[in-house]
Amino acid sequence: MPKLWQPLLDRALNLFLKPNCPMCDRTAQAVFCKYCHRQIQDCQLLQPDRYWQGDLPLFAWGKYEGPIKQSIGKLKYDGDRSIGYLYGEWLADSWQKHTPAGLPAKLIVVPIPLHGDKLASRGFNQAELIARGFCEVTGAKLDLSLQRTRSTIAQFGLSKSDRQENVAGAFTLVNSRLKPGNTVLLIDDIYTTGATVRSAAAVIRSIGVNVCGVAVIATGRNN
Repeated sequence: MPKLWQPLLDRALNLFLKPNCPMCDRTAQAVFCKYCHRQIQDCQLLQPDRYWQGDLPLFAWGKYEGPIKQSIGKLKYDGDRSIGYLYGEWLADSWQKHTPAGLPAKLIVVPIPLHGDKLASRGFNQAELIARGFCEVTGAKLDLSLQRTRSTIAQFGLSKSDRQENVAGAFTLVNSRLKPGNTVLLIDDIYTTGATVRSAAAVIRSIGVNVCGVAVIATGRNN
């Protein structure tokens, strides 16, 4: 079975098996139990478009702290793919309620890719799962032509300049159908300094495609 169907299969099985919540091990109704669901929803930003400005505008569903931080860790390191797809749906719902002005009706969604070695090790790209959930709700087109061709070290703990150097030249487009005049929305799980998404955006913009911004589950920005 293709891996892209795995989150849908997991959620279908959840309806019958009712697995325990990945956060607290209580019985879950869907992905999370009602207690963790409420705690995560309490971290949602009331103004997800507050950072939609500048050269690469940012749309963020929530704040990267507490239960959101824990749940993203469960997604990435414990392999609970259903979390990614659910977050994609939540991000899409927020996007539809707070869609920034001036965007075309037809957006192309491009998830930030993992390097092939990390993808093989993890078995999935969390940004792609989020993007698939987002596209399922919004009807946006998914494009997977952006590839990470150079392995990079983890951005956590690096200075801003080191982060920029770490991801410089790390992306390329492979067999892309993107064309000048298209408008792309990048999707990722977390936004910190923006070095990764800026590097990715530069590659896409180099072929004349408009990158309108990036949408993420959580941001560590405080201003």
